[in-house]
Amino acid sequence: MVVMEAVIPGGAVAHLGMGMANARGVSVVVSGTRLAQPLQREADAVEFLRGEFRRQQRGVLVGRDFRVGGRWRQRERSVVGVRAIDAAQPFDYESRKSQELEKSSKLKVGIVGFGNFGQFLADRIVKQGHRVLAHSRRDYSEKARELGVAFFRDADDFCEEHPEVVLLCTSILSTESVLQSLPLQRLKRNTLFVDVLSVKEFPKNLFLQVLPPEFDVLCTHPMFGPESGKGSWAGLPFVYDKVRISNGRRSQAADRFLDIFVSEGCRMVEMKCAEHDRYAAGSQFITHTVGRVLGKLGLESTPINTKGYETLLGLVENTVGDSFELYYGLFMYNPNATEELERLELAFDSIKRQLFGQLHDVLRKQLFGGADESEGGLPQGSNSSSKNGNSRSGTPTNGGSRIISNTNTEPPIFESVLKKSIEVDKDPDSVAKSLKQ
Repeated sequence: MVVMEAVIPGGAVAHLGMGMANARGVSVVVSGTRLAQPLQREADAVEFLRGEFRRQQRGVLVGRDFRVGGRWRQRERSVVGVRAIDAAQPFDYESRKSQELEKSSKLKVGIVGFGNFGQFLADRIVKQGHRVLAHSRRDYSEKARELGVAFFRDADDFCEEHPEVVLLCTSILSTESVLQSLPLQRLKRNTLFVDVLSVKEFPKNLFLQVLPPEFDVLCTHPMFGPESGKGSWAGLPFVYDKVRISNGRRSQAADRFLDIFVSEGCRMVEMKCAEHDRYAAGSQFITHTVGRVLGKLGLESTPINTKGYETLLGLVENTVGDSFELYYGLFMYNPNATEELERLELAFDSIKRQLFGQLHDVLRKQLFGGADESEGGLPQGSNSSSKNGNSRSGTPTNGGSRIISNTNTEPPIFESVLKKSIEVDKDPDSVAKSLKQ
């Protein structure tokens, strides 16, 4: 709405406030009513002002002159002098450019794979004002409607919407088949493909092999999920690698997509895919492995939980809650996972050797006592005769002390541990039962 202040010469002897809206949405405020021919009605004043403004709009005002029909003429003094025009009309240049700028900063993001993680990201993206489309094998139309997302069951219909960004939120194992099922020929040539998988070398190589060279590729990994990212994302790491991003205006789509996470306060980490997988194998894969091992133990909360034990219970809850398909994908598609699994096994064997080595020393002392100090190196309590030849094995000597013999005493601790180890080797699922017995 434009506000135009018109002053009628002759001095203000009275004040008439009048608002009107013509076809172009102009609101006029008139001060003063002394005219050569006084206007009796508001309608007459409106018509008078409308004619004056229309007459002035026929000329382009420059200084004290204005141009009419291509000729410069001296400007006639108008009965109505325009003091100010507020630049907020729908047809105003600045307003139009502002709207275009705001519209250009928003993306049309198409999410492929609208499961838990896809819905998790869609919720934040929609709240930032971006338009979000979704496609999935299952029907998530009702959930999409709740989030303000347009859902498409058909991949052709999805691609014909021409999303600027195609965000793959599929599982690691299904990524290849899903990508090859998309009708890529229906997408624009400047489409940006983004993945959020927990491994990075695999989707990078897959994108470069399957996608046309005109498509841009951005590999990302939000190091958080629906559980750890329930509230604020501030400070949470977001890893990305600009694998194939065109220069110029086409790079703006990648920058605007990354701005989604920048505006949420994420800690942005630019890292090559190979480097990411090396770090992830030693952190994420090990975390999931330990969590699943502890889950097999059947850990339960107790009345005397320590802080450390509470942490272990939380680890089990977070890792076991994820599908085994995800864990298998971390192992299958990260070449560093096998090495980390072997290192974990060697570390566990080392701890066991240290424990049983310490136990061996205890049992040795229990079994042999001061054998090293006895004559001839024989262990105390062995079948030996006294000086008078009347001493028997197991008979108290040395002031009435009974000497333990390795021939008539069973090491209960060692045998119990050995028995449980054999049972565990036979049946890995019996770990929890063995430890509770």
